[in-house]
Amino acid sequence: MNVRLKYIAVLVIVALLGVAAYQAYWLEQLHFTIGEQMDNDIQEAMRVADLKEVFLRIKGMEENGPHGMMDVRAGVEDDGSITAKAVTTTQVTLDGETLQQKTGVVLRSNPQADSDSLNSEDAFMKMLEDQISVTELAQMIQQGLHLGVDRFEETRYEKYDSLLTAGLRQLGLSGDHCLTCIKTDTVFRHTTAGYMPSEQARKFVYSWNDYGRYELTIEPTSGLVLREMAGILTASGLIVLLLGLAFYYLIKTILKQRTLDEMKTDFTNNITHELKTPIAVAYAANDALLNFGEQADEEKRNHYLKLCRQQLEHLSGMVEQILSMSMERRRQFKLNIETVNISALLQPVIEQQKLKADKPIAFTTCIEPEDLTVQADRAHLSNILNNLIDNAIKYSPREARVEISATTECIAVTDHGMGIPADKLQHIFDKFYRVPTGDQHDVKGYGLGLFYVKTMVEKHGWSIDVTSSRGVGTTFKIFLT
Repeated sequence: MNVRLKYIAVLVIVALLGVAAYQAYWLEQLHFTIGEQMDNDIQEAMRVADLKEVFLRIKGMEENGPHGMMDVRAGVEDDGSITAKAVTTTQVTLDGETLQQKTGVVLRSNPQADSDSLNSEDAFMKMLEDQISVTELAQMIQQGLHLGVDRFEETRYEKYDSLLTAGLRQLGLSGDHCLTCIKTDTVFRHTTAGYMPSEQARKFVYSWNDYGRYELTIEPTSGLVLREMAGILTASGLIVLLLGLAFYYLIKTILKQRTLDEMKTDFTNNITHELKTPIAVAYAANDALLNFGEQADEEKRNHYLKLCRQQLEHLSGMVEQILSMSMERRRQFKLNIETVNISALLQPVIEQQKLKADKPIAFTTCIEPEDLTVQADRAHLSNILNNLIDNAIKYSPREARVEISATTECIAVTDHGMGIPADKLQHIFDKFYRVPTGDQHDVKGYGLGLFYVKTMVEKHGWSIDVTSSRGVGTTFKIFLT
């Protein structure tokens, strides 16, 4: 990996980490916002349940006949503060005479710091522009209403608990809880059966006036918040994952292209050397025949002519293999399928290999049945076997022993040569790939043979497998079914 590729990899990793960090920060902020909104919703559920409980008491009093009168008013003072006045009028009989008794309570919020110089009308308009102040006004009216109704009838704590439970369920909080209603002279507590608040339990307080409040204890709502964020969390995770896969594929493609470029360079060097060798030998033999009178000696003439023919056949074989690779890439390339007798096909292949080999070769063949035939392209099947046998000979030291077997299911070529390292087996069918041999260059080639073999095998609809052990040998198996 060169320096430029390292920089690209570092930039990709930094970019991924940056995206992941930003996503984590954004999700954390969203979690905090949703959690804060959930707390506000719980507080609002407590307030709405209290308001419903008050109206239920008012409705009950209307059905049971008059109990008196109640007057609730709210307004804005010159200093920007909000006041709520609740006046209740009840009838009292004293010495046979019916008298009206009025009781009033005034609630007042803190004055606004920047409203000292405003009149009542301006202060009211400013309050309408301020959503918080409007909410405070509604709460003051509710508290005043609460105070007035409390004069006639006590708070129905059980009803409030049922109303609050229904409100919490609408928020998705259907778990256990503990509700405590605290008044100056009364304490009401209701707890879901079997519920014991944990150390992490949270407490929410709603005060309906200065002398009464509700305390709600529930377990943390983080689980509900996470469920609400499930879609966003899934989408964010998928985005980061897809980005990671895209960057991984990008780096892998760059590495593959770089490896392919190196393999092509090696191929160019190897094929140049391979092409120059037969040309140089044939040129030297031809030069000897033309310039040194070797044609007069029939034995030498035949030797040089045979040498030229061998080198030209070798050169022709290389060109044919390269052209086959080019042909294979064309879409119009088609196999000429026919019935091929394996024994008849193998015989000339073996004779050709014996003729051009520079070392002793011992062939062992086992074909069952003897007249075994397959449906294949004769020329390409011959080239496949030629390549496998040629490799078996080239990678066998001193004396080559090649075993060829064929059945209706499989054709196998086995040698007893140097073998292939286990970590290299997965690459031997790659284009231009050659198993590294260190500083030894006694085996020539350009990395197209096995690529051609696998390509043609797959074109026939077959499959190929290889097993090898260092120092023991290698077996190639072509499965015909």
